[in-house]
Amino acid sequence: MRKLPVPPYESIDLYDQILSEMSDLNFKDKCTKNRHHVIKAYLDFESKTIDRAWCELPRANHGEGDAIICGALSKAELISLYDSGVIKSRDDARKVYDQIKVSAHDECPYCGGVGEVGAEGELGTADHYLPKARFPAYSVFPKNLVPACFVCNKGLGSSFPTDPNHQPLHPYLDDEYLFDQKWTSAKVREELPVVVDFTAAPPEHWSLRDRMRVQKHFQVCKLGTRYRSKVSQELAPLISQRRSTLAKLDPGSFRDHLLTIANEERLPINGWRRTLYAALADSAWFC
Repeated sequence: MRKLPVPPYESIDLYDQILSEMSDLNFKDKCTKNRHHVIKAYLDFESKTIDRAWCELPRANHGEGDAIICGALSKAELISLYDSGVIKSRDDARKVYDQIKVSAHDECPYCGGVGEVGAEGELGTADHYLPKARFPAYSVFPKNLVPACFVCNKGLGSSFPTDPNHQPLHPYLDDEYLFDQKWTSAKVREELPVVVDFTAAPPEHWSLRDRMRVQKHFQVCKLGTRYRSKVSQELAPLISQRRSTLAKLDPGSFRDHLLTIANEERLPINGWRRTLYAALADSAWFC
């Protein structure tokens, strides 16, 4: 899990850019007249950010595209701002979207870079932290657009918790310590082939909400199975080295060798590689 800088745009910037590119003059006029309602929704989002209670924002029902959400703007119209005004744009609105994706440097912030990237070496999408199907007012809100790999995007899905204790981490808006303090753990099974089990183990001094949130984040992003899938391909060359070029090292020295990767600050502290190597170093049997 990696914290990202907040997109360098004012809340209403992308909405206004879409309007400036809009060819449907009737819809443009309607969006312009209801702009202050959209601003109000964005201010409500900012208010809920103080307590990290985004789940308390009004949500739309499944389907019901004609439902009125912001002023006179319907759910379907608000979603179309993203689908037609951003994704299909060939102008600056699309550039904003692309810049948000690029800000992650090809490492999904939800899973710390374990996720798949696109064919051209870029993340699959900019995920809606609050799904646009449930929170259409935020379909083009920059702080609601987060770079995501395909697996995390699918895992987070089109629903959103109603319990603030179950909200996934927000890579822009959550506190730094949720990203730079250790809360993932792993344990090596003493068997061959080597198996490593990953879990969420947040510090006891954290609040109950923070501990529950990272545990839920670990679950919905399927980090346990996805981290474990990396183990065999990582351990095969390491074990080969241990039996050859690293055979001269005693267990303590080999443990120190493993800790250099477990403590590598350029890697996400809760990512799979640092978590794996910390577990290997902690296993006297493996060393």
